[in-house]
Amino acid sequence: MNDKLTVIDFFCWAWGFSEWFRQQWFKIVQWIDYWQPAITTHNLNHWLNDCIKSVLDFWSEDSWDVSEIEKLEDTLCIIWSPPCVSFSSSNKSWKADKTHWIKLIEAFLRTIAVKKHKPNSKLKAWYMENVPNSQKFVEEEYSFEKLNLSEWAKNIWLSPSDTALVVRNNWDVLDSWDYWAPQSRKRFVSWEWCETWEFINPVKTHEKHVTCWDVIRKLPKPNSAKKDIFKNTFTDPNYINLTINWSELTDHFYDTWLYIIEWADAQYLKQNHSFMWKMSFPENEDKPCRTIMATRSAKTRESLIYKSEYNRKWDWEYRLPTIREISSLMWFPINYQFTWSEWSKWRQIWNAVSPHLSSALAKEIRNRLGIRPIEPDFLDLKDLYEKVEIKLNTFEEAKFDKPKKRNTNSKFRKHPYKSWNITVELMNYIESNSEIPWDKWYVQMYFWTWLGFNQIVINRELYIAIKTYLETNIKEFNSFKIDFNKYYDSIENIDTKEFQQVYELDIKLEKQNNPINLLKQIWKLIQKRKEKDDLISIGNLIPKNEVPLGQLYIIFCLWSIIY
Repeated sequence: MNDKLTVIDFFCWAWGFSEWFRQQWFKIVQWIDYWQPAITTHNLNHWLNDCIKSVLDFWSEDSWDVSEIEKLEDTLCIIWSPPCVSFSSSNKSWKADKTHWIKLIEAFLRTIAVKKHKPNSKLKAWYMENVPNSQKFVEEEYSFEKLNLSEWAKNIWLSPSDTALVVRNNWDVLDSWDYWAPQSRKRFVSWEWCETWEFINPVKTHEKHVTCWDVIRKLPKPNSAKKDIFKNTFTDPNYINLTINWSELTDHFYDTWLYIIEWADAQYLKQNHSFMWKMSFPENEDKPCRTIMATRSAKTRESLIYKSEYNRKWDWEYRLPTIREISSLMWFPINYQFTWSEWSKWRQIWNAVSPHLSSALAKEIRNRLGIRPIEPDFLDLKDLYEKVEIKLNTFEEAKFDKPKKRNTNSKFRKHPYKSWNITVELMNYIESNSEIPWDKWYVQMYFWTWLGFNQIVINRELYIAIKTYLETNIKEFNSFKIDFNKYYDSIENIDTKEFQQVYELDIKLEKQNNPINLLKQIWKLIQKRKEKDDLISIGNLIPKNEVPLGQLYIIFCLWSIIY
């Protein structure tokens, strides 16, 4: 390590931001985080004894008081990657209160301002990283007064109104896959070379993107037998100069299986979403990995789902990535150890900055200092696994003795398929009414745009009008109705009063009268029809000039079933 290349890492998470600084021979003198699993992981991998600490400790209501900041060692660089949940573009999180997180940003920038402007400052550069949406909540510049440093500024012969930091002009949105990472992970990065107050955009290192397959295929299969792993050595899929024994590869040889009610929900959201584009299911490994998300969930549109290596069909056919797989996709060295539960390990990795993006930033500092970048330097971490309390390797196929269950009174809202941004949904609730009627199901039609949607409930009067129109004007409808009635008559016990119970209890999707299976069969019937995409004008019955004929067929089918 170069004792002059010193760094403090705020919100260290799984140490992704500072990992490449360390590999470029920067000395990380302190990590600050308020989450114990992150601190435990850091202490384990770097033989430290840091304790949890809040970034808000560096804010003071007294504009004289910088005592907590002065306790920090003066370093050449300070980096930070605060929590991004409140700034996420997901619908729920985007509505979250951002007051607390903005205060964290201001506490960090207050620390930077003191370290930058103090007499005989050693600070050469600082970095701030977060999701792209966070830039909207960052000021163009911050005065000493804004950072509650008015009296401190006066003491060093500066005006409280003077600019302490320029942030918004010193930024860019960087994508980690432009720096050889095998995933698309866009991040808002603000940084400053303190002597000139300027932003230096790191040079993109790779035009050809690394794919999931480039990484995953080089890892051993998670279902490898224990007797086999002692026969081989293994080279890191990302770092060709890092080789370990298979027996030292941790958090990888275990079964991450999924029940069908988990992966089926994800499949529906990926391939049949009401207004978003279609996604691959399972993952297309010939493309860079999508951004690893915060939770280890298998039921969302953003879930990473792979085909299981075990020869299983239907219920346990798919799986989530192992911890070692997602850490390699984030470009962590394979000998890096993660602590606490599988959920905590996943979250540590999700929160981390991709080390290759971090590398580009670290190399820019070395270039500015006239120091040539070096090849990665790796720590010998093979003995640390014994100190990890929760070890994930089992070398066993999972026991499927804890089946997933749907919650009582689970809401249901699905459609057979989308066309021309129109869907016809089978639902067990009305959005304006939070009560879920067990014996009442509804059909609603949605007209989607990027600005929102219009909707209408298909009541009996409207259904009869649409059915009459089809019978009178669409000659192909009669043959479709015959096909549908054959299917309908083949199903026993279609009773909407039992729909809710069947939906909740039929967790393997085996029953024909499960509403999910009914929608699939309706989709199959309509896909056979050549006329399904014909645009039909039915006057003022619905608030759209033309509607695909297939969507009107869906209205007929669903109404025939539930009424």
